[in-house]
Amino acid sequence: MSIPLRARLVAAFSILMGILLASCASTPEGIAVGAAAPDFTLPAADGRQIALADYRGQPVLLFFHMAIG
Repeated sequence: MSIPLRARLVAAFSILMGILLASCASTPEGIAVGAAAPDFTLPAADGRQIALADYRGQPVLLFFHMAIG
């Protein structure tokens, strides 16, 4: 007995989605939730160096923007 193509595609898609969701559910290695972020330094637009440690105790929002072109 042959399984219809649509049923095979749905089964394959379901298996792939299961694998994807299982890989997302695993605990990532690295920094634990609630732990202090590691210190780092990045150059500012005006050339000076900015360190995360300079803002210790203050809320910090990091926004990484990819420039296209």
